[in-house]
Amino acid sequence: MKHQICGLLLGAMYLFTSTPVSAALGDQLVVGSSSSAKSAQSKKATSTGTTYTVSESEEGDLKIRQFVNSSGVVFAIAWKGTSLPPLEELLGTYLPEYKQKVAARGRIYGRKTLKIKTDNIVVEGSSRQTDQRGRAYIPASLPQGFDLKDITFHE
Repeated sequence: MKHQICGLLLGAMYLFTSTPVSAALGDQLVVGSSSSAKSAQSKKATSTGTTYTVSESEEGDLKIRQFVNSSGVVFAIAWKGTSLPPLEELLGTYLPEYKQKVAARGRIYGRKTLKIKTDNIVVEGSSRQTDQRGRAYIPASLPQGFDLKDITFHE
């Protein structure tokens, strides 16, 4: 079990399944996507005077929240489910940078959390048998005054 956690997190990079993601980090959010995922909600939120939009969608047991700035660009993504999301769709153009950092770090045994920080993105996750949660964000794109605690599932 100890070894499968890192393996599962790394294995998420290679999943090629349909997900509720309509835009990757740094991309413009696509409104009215033809995805089969059902859109649970879209709402405006405020963090210390900063206005941004949170769009939540789900497919099966996987829920994904996209945090979108006033220009329509996704600056953060959070996920929750019993399985891992496909990081190639979540991270988009940042995937090679993420893969390189993971490969350089090597395998770490017995860890239930993951934190990868590059010059451009941060990816964090926790893994339990039936509870996979995580977030990814672009530090340089966070709205001024944005609280990182907001990039999560509050339940």
